Amino acid sequence: MTNISEISLQGCQPPTWSSIYPFKTNIVTLTLISVITHLEWTSVCIIYNKNTESDALELQQSLSVTGKYAVMYSMEEMTSSKIDDVLSRNTHASFMLNLTVLCSLDSCKSFLKQPFEYDRTNIWRNSLLHFSRWLVGIFDDKDLLILEDNHIPFDNVAVISFFSSGLKALENSHMLKKKQNPCSREADNCNWFPIYTLLWHQDRRGLSVVKSNGSTLTDNEIFPNAKYDLIGPPDGNWGAEIGNGTWNGMVGQLQRKEVDMVATAFTVLSQREVVMDFTQPYYYESTSILIKKPDPDDKQWTKLLDPFSSTVFLCVGISVPSCALLLFLFEKYNPFYRKVKDKREIRELHQFSESVWYMYGSLLTHGGIHIAASTAGRTFLSCWWIFCIVIVATYSGNFVAVLSVTKETLPFEGIEGLVGQDMYKWGTIGGSGYETIFKNSKLPEREEFWDGVLKFSRSDPSVLRGDYDAHILKVLQGGYAFLWDDIPNEISVTNSCELAKISTDMFSTYAIGLPNNSPFEKIFTDGIILTLESGLIDLWMAKVWPQHRSCRESSLTSTKPIAIFDIQIAFYIIGGGICLAVLSLLAEYFKIKCQKCPQKQQRTRDEDDIQEKVNYEQTNSRNKNTRSRI
Repeated sequence: MTNISEISLQGCQPPTWSSIYPFKTNIVTLTLISVITHLEWTSVCIIYNKNTESDALELQQSLSVTGKYAVMYSMEEMTSSKIDDVLSRNTHASFMLNLTVLCSLDSCKSFLKQPFEYDRTNIWRNSLLHFSRWLVGIFDDKDLLILEDNHIPFDNVAVISFFSSGLKALENSHMLKKKQNPCSREADNCNWFPIYTLLWHQDRRGLSVVKSNGSTLTDNEIFPNAKYDLIGPPDGNWGAEIGNGTWNGMVGQLQRKEVDMVATAFTVLSQREVVMDFTQPYYYESTSILIKKPDPDDKQWTKLLDPFSSTVFLCVGISVPSCALLLFLFEKYNPFYRKVKDKREIRELHQFSESVWYMYGSLLTHGGIHIAASTAGRTFLSCWWIFCIVIVATYSGNFVAVLSVTKETLPFEGIEGLVGQDMYKWGTIGGSGYETIFKNSKLPEREEFWDGVLKFSRSDPSVLRGDYDAHILKVLQGGYAFLWDDIPNEISVTNSCELAKISTDMFSTYAIGLPNNSPFEKIFTDGIILTLESGLIDLWMAKVWPQHRSCRESSLTSTKPIAIFDIQIAFYIIGGGICLAVLSLLAEYFKIKCQKCPQKQQRTRDEDDIQEKVNYEQTNSRNKNTRSRI
């Protein structure tokens, strides 16, 4: 081995802190301790095999001189229980286990593959994948490509190859520039031993050379990335309980510790928290029901009724006969008319039919031919006219708006309205949080919703399909209502004017999902809280979130002419009026005819009586004449 004094003579000065060494240090130890110092490691776990024990011991002593804590374990001692013991000494969220392994190439490869074999039996061993950094010193002349093995689980692995030819070349000043002070800022050829990292490429691990310039090495240069795989649930479900405490979908993956986290719009549910952990919620989302808009032409004939609600029409309809009755009483029993002769034979407001027609005419701003003469009657009618003016003016204004603006009337409101109608089937994404919510809810409308889903699924399994786009296509076909998060539904409504969404009283809480007792829970929770407090969520939403707006087609403004189809109810009223008039005419005709029948019969009887009397008188006269001749 080449000692520190020999390196100085060859022209490349060691790091400044190396002057504190009262003893000679070999080039391997100097290289390792230099990298450890530049990585700012304060504690190191040194792992060695039989051939590298002396180098490990010298490294430990050198680290102690610099004030760094170092412990040594042989590869045989470093079992799963020992790793648990080392990790359990510090469970702080920011704790990072720094390991330096000194061994041959084959030994290092076998050792690096070992911890992952028992990784899933202990949550802390799982965190070893992410909370550890590995500096591997390999004493071998074999090709390092053997380390490009997908079965090595660790991401933060740096390799320094101490091959014999390299050491010999260093002794011959091949790697060091011969200058009085080569490690100064002007010197750019004072390089380390070759340092590699085991990085993930597209489909495999590969060795990548760490670029260095003298002693300017940083943690990011040696450990530049962390590997992660983005995978979806094999069954395509979000996560619902399937019995015996087991779950499918992403919740099942967390329960079985097949994944380390779930980062998506993941709903927090108390049932899920039994088998997994959630971080601090990062968003609260409402729930809506997506339907296809009803055809507006189906109810065009009701436009005359649209300006008022059914309650207003009912109140006005009751007011006409009620006020007519009051007017009739005011006029009939008012002492003001006591001196009027033949009052009963005069058609005035003291007759109920005349009062009704007057009130109805007033509502149409016309009135009648009769008017009250008494003070009580006039006072009452003046108030009635004010009432009619307000009603007619309000109706006229709203009717103009109804004809000018298309009014979107939805067939129901909320979940309670959905389960109370029979025009639409309904469904949601199966295996999602909504399935769990409706299954376990005790609210009547939610229980009825789930009963309906089960009923519909017997003949149409697609109501619980896991594909969002398939549900949208089903909604567009008509007769189907889809319950899901509001933002995706809002985007669908924006993209298609055929769709409409109906708000509900439900909402979802989103958080990141983790396995039970995950060491990452505090890290992500702290990060989410910091993000929320800094206002970044609102900033991101303002930039990328879909804005609440109407569909694209309806955003175009144009003059809409009133078609005959829009005012068809006016013609229906004319037709209805003609029919009523004809019926009234027939009724009056039959009434008069019926009234004439008794009179005719009486006249016939009278004529018969008169004729009989005349005949009787003529007979008597003839009899008298006959007797007189005799």
